[in-house]
Amino acid sequence: MRLTSAFLLLSAMAASAQETESVTVNASALVGIWKLNHPHYAGKADLFAPLKFGPLNENFCRIEQAKEDLTINCLAAGDGRVVLEAGNIRVIWGGTLARLVIGGALQSDHSFAGHAAVRVMGITTEDDKNSSGMKMDLSDSPDKGGKAGLLRGILTDGLGQIPHETAVTESKAITPVLGGLQAIAYVGQQDRFAPPGKQGSPGFFSVYAVEFEKGERLCGLHQREDGVLDAFRCV
Repeated sequence: MRLTSAFLLLSAMAASAQETESVTVNASALVGIWKLNHPHYAGKADLFAPLKFGPLNENFCRIEQAKEDLTINCLAAGDGRVVLEAGNIRVIWGGTLARLVIGGALQSDHSFAGHAAVRVMGITTEDDKNSSGMKMDLSDSPDKGGKAGLLRGILTDGLGQIPHETAVTESKAITPVLGGLQAIAYVGQQDRFAPPGKQGSPGFFSVYAVEFEKGERLCGLHQREDGVLDAFRCV
């Protein structure tokens, strides 16, 4: 599917209009690591063709309290904001002219199910596939990615002693140190996505939640078979 130059949507979700039982949730209870399942792109074959959404894919994200607001930072979708309204949760990327939204009725276990939607110039298009999200419990999470030790070394001692590609050094996504490192917990494997028509890399990133004295980050990294670090991103 050829995309127009207007946009390549890396994540898109919208609030569900269904009426469900009201669930009262303190916004601070949503802070933490989330797994979203949603299409990572939408596009048109040509200017007059209908908008089509890509397949559903998992995306790991971190919700954070920023003064009175909730923000969300995702490895594969960039930074957005979270809105709680009348028992519904909405995750929003973009602004007034073009936005991507995912959301639905918030359940007491901090999960939701709904649909993805794109709103451009006042026109909303909703995906017919069900998208969803849930807050993750990382209290007992074995390191299935096997990279926790490598990540700890990077965050405490830097990249100097680790073979790595130049692009990793230049990455602006390397996390600043927010005080002392407290804990690292394995989250899962995150695909590295590619535009439609190109081959992505399933399970490419080993993803970890990292707690510092003054905050938290979500980090994904990948090491080649020869031991060279070729990808590192923290949000």
